[in-house]
Amino acid sequence: MIRTRPQRIAHLAPIGSLLKRAPGAIVPRKRDGVDTSYLALVRECPCLDCGLDPSGEAAHVRFASAAFGKSSGLQKKPDDRWALPLCGPCHRTASHAQHSRNEEAYWAELGLNPLLVCERLHAQSGDLVAMRAVIFVAISQRGKP
Repeated sequence: MIRTRPQRIAHLAPIGSLLKRAPGAIVPRKRDGVDTSYLALVRECPCLDCGLDPSGEAAHVRFASAAFGKSSGLQKKPDDRWALPLCGPCHRTASHAQHSRNEEAYWAELGLNPLLVCERLHAQSGDLVAMRAVIFVAISQRGKP
């Protein structure tokens, strides 16, 4: 018997079955606390370290604090309410950057309580002028008890 067309190796799948998730497939988790509009406003504020205006980046504070009700975990990004404005070098690339050493030591050297600034900044969410005022006050009070 001569076959003129190619034959299927596997059985036909029911219509629509390819649109469904395969059993055991890895599904990316949705992160709670995502607020892209808030992060856009944070990026419009000046850098807390060098004062570059606008900072251009939102740096998430990663360490945990029971006093502020903030938890942390490995490979777990904090909620966006725990973000502060830093420029690229102060956030990632400079030798003194937040991500190039111990984060708590970085903020202590700046003389800031980052979680307190985060709370004050998030309380003004949606009002760019008030958010910038919070950052200017935090910069002016750096290193003061």
